[in-house]
Amino acid sequence: MNGNDPSATGLAPPSMPRGADNSPRVAASFDLMAAVLGGIPLPDLLIRVAEQARAIAGVPLTFIALPAEDAVTLRIDIAVGIGSDRVRGLTVRRGRSMLGRAFSSRRALSARIVADQTLSALPAGPILILPLDTGEATRGLLAVLGRPGTEPFSPSAARQLLLFADTSARLVQLAADQRALVRRPDPADAQVVALHPPPPRQR
Repeated sequence: MNGNDPSATGLAPPSMPRGADNSPRVAASFDLMAAVLGGIPLPDLLIRVAEQARAIAGVPLTFIALPAEDAVTLRIDIAVGIGSDRVRGLTVRRGRSMLGRAFSSRRALSARIVADQTLSALPAGPILILPLDTGEATRGLLAVLGRPGTEPFSPSAARQLLLFADTSARLVQLAADQRALVRRPDPADAQVVALHPPPPRQR
């Protein structure tokens, strides 16, 4: 899996055909929404995103790659399913991999892994890489890996996962914003304290 893999194809924004079964995706999205409203910690939310994507796609492995602090690599922080321990914690340079292409272009990519020089722990088989994009920034990548020897993801399955990734990105951003608000004191509250100092102690 590298930036020059001719088998990689970009996916256009989804448009749902009539008769598509939306129920698994919708149920998963509502589950994430309820978790965010309940104050779920951000790392736990990311794990739930990967778990729900795995269930929707019916695949053995999903993972989430996030930007590293050095700004030139991506790190697989979340991995769920068969072989997750081999994948979790791996890093890849943005400019030398399909993960980097999807992150930089903010477009989903579908490909088949044959011989991956950048992430050798990944099993051979179809992969769908979905940016967790809020419309303003890409928070990370959600990758869905099919079983070795199976066909690439169908257009219908890819559409469902694209829509789920889109919803997940916005909920992840909402959870991050909520956490920032909890950590940051309200300037208005500080002003009230300054204007109304505590009364002097009685002697």
